[in-house]
Amino acid sequence: MTLTTAVLSAVALILFFVNRKENGKQVEGLKIGAKEMWQCLPLILGAFVLAGMIEVLIPGEFVRDWLSAEAGFKGIVLGTLGGLLLAMGPYAAFPIIASVLASGAGLGTVVALIASWSLLGLSKAPFESSFFGLKFFVYKSILSLPFCLAAGLIAHWIELLLR
Repeated sequence: MTLTTAVLSAVALILFFVNRKENGKQVEGLKIGAKEMWQCLPLILGAFVLAGMIEVLIPGEFVRDWLSAEAGFKGIVLGTLGGLLLAMGPYAAFPIIASVLASGAGLGTVVALIASWSLLGLSKAPFESSFFGLKFFVYKSILSLPFCLAAGLIAHWIELLLR
């Protein structure tokens, strides 16, 4: 995460100095960025608190039996279902998913969770149905499900090979 922070900071600094030639555009950019930060900050803080709680409250036995690499396909299916129900944006979803991984979930489970959140997340259902129609949403969901399971299985096999 430190490398990502350094790269983003460097890009922001470069853009700040590039926009300096545009008569105050850099100050306008800072104001817009600060406004967006203040709007997202409560969500991000809440997500990190929730992620921390999940990490300590998920029983080790549950993780071992249902989410770990040893859980196999059962964990991948559960990860796929979890991603489907994880109806939130990336600011909230990724800290929660990271806490599931830190709790001991297997790589296959986490990859299936992320793939399902991306492809099947129910938070997108109203938008997809209204813009593309219910038929499209149903077909897309049915056709995406095998990809989520396959991504989880491939990650699971890679995890087992690298042990």
